[in-house]
Amino acid sequence: MNSKDLYAAIGKVDDHILEQSEAAKKKTGWLKWMAMAACLCLAAGAFLWPKDRQVEVKELGSLEEVAASCSGNLLTKRLAASGAKTTSIRLSYTKGGDSSDPATWNALSIAGEYNGQDFTMDCNFDDQAGKNDSAEAYAMAQYGDVEVTIYQEESDWGKRKPFLYRAEFTLDGVSYNLSVHSADPEDIYTYLDLVLGEPENGGNQSGATLTDVLGLGVCRIEMEEISPNQYKWHYYVTVDGKDICVAEQFGYDGPEAWSRDLDGDGVPELICNTTYGDGVNIVIVYRNNNGMIEEGSIRRSWYEEKFGWPHRFEGYPVEQYDPKQGVFTAIYTINGDPVTVEFDDGLEPFEFFPFEHLS
Repeated sequence: MNSKDLYAAIGKVDDHILEQSEAAKKKTGWLKWMAMAACLCLAAGAFLWPKDRQVEVKELGSLEEVAASCSGNLLTKRLAASGAKTTSIRLSYTKGGDSSDPATWNALSIAGEYNGQDFTMDCNFDDQAGKNDSAEAYAMAQYGDVEVTIYQEESDWGKRKPFLYRAEFTLDGVSYNLSVHSADPEDIYTYLDLVLGEPENGGNQSGATLTDVLGLGVCRIEMEEISPNQYKWHYYVTVDGKDICVAEQFGYDGPEAWSRDLDGDGVPELICNTTYGDGVNIVIVYRNNNGMIEEGSIRRSWYEEKFGWPHRFEGYPVEQYDPKQGVFTAIYTINGDPVTVEFDDGLEPFEFFPFEHLS
């Protein structure tokens, strides 16, 4: 029964009053739905309102201008002192704030050039910069108390600069992302040395480190040039106060090495993509076998057992470890056609023997 039926049943209300009652009811319902729609619009507007409306962006003229505004240990001061040239300096800060007040700063992005090498350095002051998984790192380095994670990515800058090298680290509450496009990994260390000083272990790429190697802790890498553009890397750990070489690797663009637990025993192995002077690419795995360091490579007979490749084939397969997929790959030409395989069989494919330091 609606209100009109009720009033009619009582029989004491005329038709004019009944019509007014129904009109008021309809109007009230319409206003209710209008209010709800307005709330939804406001909520949607708040959700879709661009975040960048909360900050203002300002182009700065020089690194000296940035350094003059900040009394803290901002690394732009070292860039300014080095004489690095800048092509762009963009500062974002809280809307309505003062760009000269570092307390209102949100992010600072610098692009420039030093000794003919382009670079970018992004500084995030709210420590909300996206960070990658250090397990996928190309290398680690330690500069005093600052741990640096370095990543290598493919670049679209052409053959002269095929890679993007990025270094991520945090200093005094500021998150830094320093990057260069280059064919030479030395370039990223040049900039790290510039803004963070010489590393504790005293070198550019020779100062690179890996953590938790063979269950022996931090591993220091020393580089030796054995022929033009070909290098040999020596991996050292400190045991009882002595530096001990536990692995060696050859290559041109590297060191391409990763610490991974391949057999699930809780002690990581060291995986090295190695390129010899004759162009042979193989994977070498080092393991800690109850205190004895052993070096292993993939058995040729295993390829026959696993994939049916001829046991006595000519040449070597092109072997690589893919850290992103966590698999080994091998390419071998059979009857003129290249065949590519992937596998993840722990240490089963490898044949080990005691490691001997060659130099």
